[in-house]
Amino acid sequence: MDEVSQALIYRYVKEGNAEPNVSASEIAGYLETASDIQSNLLSALREQQPDWQLDDFSLAVITSVDECAAVIFRITQMAPEVNSQLRRVFPRLAAAILREPDLPLSKVPPRLTVLDALNKGMVGWTPGLGAGSNKLQTVFDDAINRLLDPDSDLERLLTEVVTFMDKESDRIRRLEERLTASETGLVRTRQAKQLAAELINSKAARSQVTRSLADFLCGPWYDSLQLLVNEKGIQSEAWQRAEALTDTLLWIYQPIDSEAEDVGQQKQRLYRIIEHLPGEIRELLVALEHRTDAIEQALDSLEADTVPIISGEELEYIEFEPIPCENTSSRSTVSRVLLRKVLSLETGQWFSYEDGGDVQLIKLVLKLDDVHQLLFTNRNGMKVMQKSFDEFAYDLSSHVVSAINPNAAFSSTFKTIYQGMVDEYRRHRIVIAERMAEVERLDEERKKAQKKAQAEATKLAIAKEEAERNRLEAIKASRLASASAVAEKSENADLVAELKNVVAGLASGAVLLMPDANGQLQNCTLAVRIAAADKLIFVDQSGMKAGDYTAQQLVALLVAGEVEMADQGVEFEDTLAAVVTKLRSDREKSYDDLTGA
Repeated sequence: MDEVSQALIYRYVKEGNAEPNVSASEIAGYLETASDIQSNLLSALREQQPDWQLDDFSLAVITSVDECAAVIFRITQMAPEVNSQLRRVFPRLAAAILREPDLPLSKVPPRLTVLDALNKGMVGWTPGLGAGSNKLQTVFDDAINRLLDPDSDLERLLTEVVTFMDKESDRIRRLEERLTASETGLVRTRQAKQLAAELINSKAARSQVTRSLADFLCGPWYDSLQLLVNEKGIQSEAWQRAEALTDTLLWIYQPIDSEAEDVGQQKQRLYRIIEHLPGEIRELLVALEHRTDAIEQALDSLEADTVPIISGEELEYIEFEPIPCENTSSRSTVSRVLLRKVLSLETGQWFSYEDGGDVQLIKLVLKLDDVHQLLFTNRNGMKVMQKSFDEFAYDLSSHVVSAINPNAAFSSTFKTIYQGMVDEYRRHRIVIAERMAEVERLDEERKKAQKKAQAEATKLAIAKEEAERNRLEAIKASRLASASAVAEKSENADLVAELKNVVAGLASGAVLLMPDANGQLQNCTLAVRIAAADKLIFVDQSGMKAGDYTAQQLVALLVAGEVEMADQGVEFEDTLAAVVTKLRSDREKSYDDLTGA
């Protein structure tokens, strides 16, 4: 089974299915002729073929196609008429993938590429947009029917679809260009009036004004600010300067509190401003090439006000009448993060816009960075909406507006999901391999530890055996030394001589009572007698070696009573017993008894 098939099963099949009774090839054949599936493929298949038990691979493929379909319809947000036609193609896509699992990962999958071109060309389409819209629908429906025909030349179909959609895009682009050319000036003009009025109204509303100041603000200054917006933009240094000049101009008309601690400093500042302000205003207007007689007359009136202002005379104030403009007090202030999203937008992008439950697709065709205005059209290049940057940023944050990307929606969705699925499966295999390697490593470490423990146990056992052997040798040496001392006594000379003859006559199989490791006498049998080495080797009742002695050592042990005769296997038994008894008896008699004197 290839990697994609394994990845499909790993992703979508969590438990094994019942024994399948239909092959993947049979399912593919059925889907290639299905024409009435307009919903979830798996549900429809189980409803139409309730007796079918799908194998794991087929189940995974159909489930994956259903997932891709759900993603595509969510991100494209096509009209119901378009979605209905597109759904007819998904059974064929599932059949193709059943026959060729890695189809979505191929460089140019023909069916998906045709669907990409159709989807891109139909974005924003709705019924009733005129003759061009009807022709587009006809081409789209025909392309879908040809996609369903197994004998269709998909390469040729793709060429025809792309050619038609390119021509349609050119037609729409020309409409959009005419619209943007005519709207740009109008948008700038409206926005310039709005921004200039907002600036003057917001600042004058917090200040006291005279008639001459109000006339200047609402007349020449209002006109100049509009010109400034159109020529320099609201992000320009000139606009910032004009805003500061407005603040300064209004400030000099405000009465100074005579009881303030810094009244002297305020007056000095007032004198300096009055001296330079008219010149700064004229300089700004010269830069705009906007010096008219009306402006000069208004500036003369303002200069006439400076005498009573400097002398501290009371001015005659009036209530300021705001310049008519759109009410923006209810607008929400958006963060710079949201505003940056709008600043990064590019013309040609499509958006889904929800208004009172109705959703329409809109296209950004004009973005005026200097006045922060956006213009949107529908599929036919007709104006449907105009928004400021702040308004659109707020709509994005509240999810009233969401961006959609119609480019390669089919091929990119299938490829993304299938590649992600394969990558997930590869990561899974890596994890499994790592776990197996870890198990093998732990097993190897266990074996090494076990081997080490065995080696240490063997070493310990050898050490114990060596220690035990040394202990027994020490005991033996001590016993032999003691026995030798006894045998060397003069009174035992005859006994030694007699026992030498007895030991010399011992044959294999002779049984002696010899001390074990604890000093207890046990039956030991003479197993081997090596004459050349003068060594007699004895074994215990279990056949284990009980000790080895030279003839001299054995005689000494017999003399000392450390070893006793049990059965030497020959006629020496009675003789030896009689000799030993007699010698021991004689040892207890006096010399007179022995000589008969």
